[in-house]
Amino acid sequence: MSISPISHHLPPLALEEFSRAAEKGDYVHVEVAGDRYQVLATGQTPGGRSVAWVAPDSDTASSFMQSLGHAYGASLSRTIERELGLAPNPGKPLSSRTIEQALDMARTAQSALAGVDFITVLAFSAQSGGAAFRAACAETNVAADSLSPQEKIAIDQDMATRFDNAAKTGASPVPPATAHAWLSEILSALPRP
Repeated sequence: MSISPISHHLPPLALEEFSRAAEKGDYVHVEVAGDRYQVLATGQTPGGRSVAWVAPDSDTASSFMQSLGHAYGASLSRTIERELGLAPNPGKPLSSRTIEQALDMARTAQSALAGVDFITVLAFSAQSGGAAFRAACAETNVAADSLSPQEKIAIDQDMATRFDNAAKTGASPVPPATAHAWLSEILSALPRP
């Protein structure tokens, strides 16, 4: 399956595009025609093997690695690239099997890291009111019991955004000291009477 050389002015393709293309054939090829993506010809050999006619200046592997990094963060994507031996490869399609392996590795790693962060999220949750949350409140002179349910929800939402951003940039799992610093910053910014 072909999808299309990636120019620097176009945003990375969504990983779903690679996944859908990988389901349709043995190989994926990405090419840009002007300011849009375009599917190139694919076919089969007499033996039934899928082939793609690839423009020599296209680099599907680089396009995929860029999309992977955009979706899962630089650190995780570099690890996957290294494990699978992904490297720029102009003029060559990328095997669907490699795409599927990379996506499976990324999803598995993200789930594992989310599990590790779950414990930290819970420890610093305003709604849960655990020891880590209370310690941050004491350090910032905020009475934990004086916070309204709406304030606690807002604090937890702000923390969730920070955890999500950390995961997207490859900074997960988040160390407790970092979570503590985030919570202290949020608590210090609360309007108090």
